[in-house]
Amino acid sequence: MASPTLPDDSSSLAAARLAAIVESSDDAIVSKDLKGTILSWNRAAEHIFGYTSEEMIGKSVYLLVPPDIHHEERYVLDQITRGERVAHYETRRLHKSGRIVPIALTVSPVRNAAGVIVGAASIKRDISERRATAEMAARLAAIIQSSDDAIISKTIGGKVLTWNPSAERMYGYSAQEMIGQSIFTVVPADLREDERRILEQVAGGSHLTHYETRRVRKDGQEIIISLTISPMRDAGGLVVGASSIKRDITAQKRTEETLRQTAKMEAIGRLAGGLAHDYNNQLHALQGLTSFIASDPGLTPSSRGDLAEIKKTHERMASLTTQLLAFARQQVLNPETLDVNATVEDTKPLLQRLIGSSVQIHLGLAEEGCWVKVDRAQLVQVLMNLVINARDAMPRGGTINVETRIVDIPPDTLDQRQRVTPPGKFVELRVTDTGEGIPPDILNRIFDPFFTTKAVGRGTGLGLATVEGIVSQSGGIIDVESQVGSGTSFRVLLSCVHPLAETKDNGGPATTPSAGQERILVVDDEELVRRIVTRVLEGHGYSVLGADNGKAALAILADREVDLIISDVVMPIMGGLEVAAELARCNNQIPVLWMSGHPRDIGASSPMQSQPFLQKPISPDVLVNAVEQILQDHRLVRESLSVRETH
Repeated sequence: MASPTLPDDSSSLAAARLAAIVESSDDAIVSKDLKGTILSWNRAAEHIFGYTSEEMIGKSVYLLVPPDIHHEERYVLDQITRGERVAHYETRRLHKSGRIVPIALTVSPVRNAAGVIVGAASIKRDISERRATAEMAARLAAIIQSSDDAIISKTIGGKVLTWNPSAERMYGYSAQEMIGQSIFTVVPADLREDERRILEQVAGGSHLTHYETRRVRKDGQEIIISLTISPMRDAGGLVVGASSIKRDITAQKRTEETLRQTAKMEAIGRLAGGLAHDYNNQLHALQGLTSFIASDPGLTPSSRGDLAEIKKTHERMASLTTQLLAFARQQVLNPETLDVNATVEDTKPLLQRLIGSSVQIHLGLAEEGCWVKVDRAQLVQVLMNLVINARDAMPRGGTINVETRIVDIPPDTLDQRQRVTPPGKFVELRVTDTGEGIPPDILNRIFDPFFTTKAVGRGTGLGLATVEGIVSQSGGIIDVESQVGSGTSFRVLLSCVHPLAETKDNGGPATTPSAGQERILVVDDEELVRRIVTRVLEGHGYSVLGADNGKAALAILADREVDLIISDVVMPIMGGLEVAAELARCNNQIPVLWMSGHPRDIGASSPMQSQPFLQKPISPDVLVNAVEQILQDHRLVRESLSVRETH
């Protein structure tokens, strides 16, 4: 009798090992027949899907398949029946809790000893974490792609690894142009050593936040950026590169600079106005004293010559004060309706004498009248300053073209300094030279006060600042265009007005009222000014009282009657406007003549606007005429009231 066949120990050992591998796998390894009935279920399957082997063996695999994709499972089983293998297929399965589990699976046919396909074996891997990581990466990529900031990564050596759309817009280079290239392409030459040092710091693990620097666009334009740069690390924590977030702050910096300039101009304007006020007080005294000296019949011819020189110096000092007030936008203007063409033609001979024969002035004036409402003297001052400035730009001679025309400015138009120009019809006065032109780095500074490119002693730096002040106060706009080697063109825009016929007084010469014996109170904190005014008025028969501030003036008015108050506006302790307010409160009808080194505009919202005003320095004749006119008007008012009371 033959011995029975014993099991092959080596086959049993191999099977045991395979079973151990299946049980210890991190992937779910499941077998099923061709109808989808589960035959085996390892521990990983229990972990991934939540069902034990007892719960699943003998059950349909469709228990794990979401209803909306049952057709996919049937299709896979059909493929297996045909002997096909399905590899690395990503789909969804249901956890016992109802939660969806994203999986990647591979399905292979199972054959019996005869080679007939009897079922399928599948290896399923939970890809939830990988999917979440991929989704997170996709979200981060979307954020980077849609960010308004340039987000760039690079190696420690500076080779660009990523370049988002905002980097393309900021620098003008596409991602294709920059990825793989050196980041130093966009770094100005003078900053490349700094960039290398920063990369070295990042390689050591340092972070750099909100660092402001410069970069260069593809078109060569320099921009100012704020950047944050951080180290990039690999899975082992080793720094392998740097990521940076960059924001273009060029416009922000320009706005900040404009605000700083505006604040500076306002501060200097206040200073200039204050200086002009004090300066005008001294000039007022100087003018009065020279007039007294000039009236002395015993002066020698030599002394009269010296006095004439003093008067010339006084006029030059008064002109400088006017410039300071023009710069501060505080000069007193006397606007009138005039034709710019006529003013230019009348001024041309004077301008030609001023600039000499090496430079010629050519006029190109509009055929139609160019009517504006401005102070004629200030318009001539603007024209003179621009022409002299043009002459200085042509040391070897040349041509100055002075042109006028009528222009329509559409809404939202920007000038070269990015300011909005109000829409409407304007007269354009353009002064163009054929000189050397102005470099771009200087062009935006030419209207700054005290800025000059002329040699020491040859320029004050107030010329163009004065022009801008006059034009601005006149409600106009000034702009400049220049190219090195091609000359410079200044353009002044003034609002058009309709020509108005000047009214003429045909009633014969005005009569000058004669001085009476009225009492006048002079209020000014400058003692010398009070003395000059007092001497002038007493010389014309008036009785004069003096006070050095408003409080002292009110004390005098409490027990003395006066016919007129001549008052400064700005004084210590109590100013003139406070005196006027107190008089109004007491219903006191004493007329007031204001005088000040400041313009009338300083009291724009006060009763001072409706009362006579003289700006210092004031000549004795102007002062006396103003006083006599006010007192004459006051006499007529009193007489009229007296007649009414009688009747």
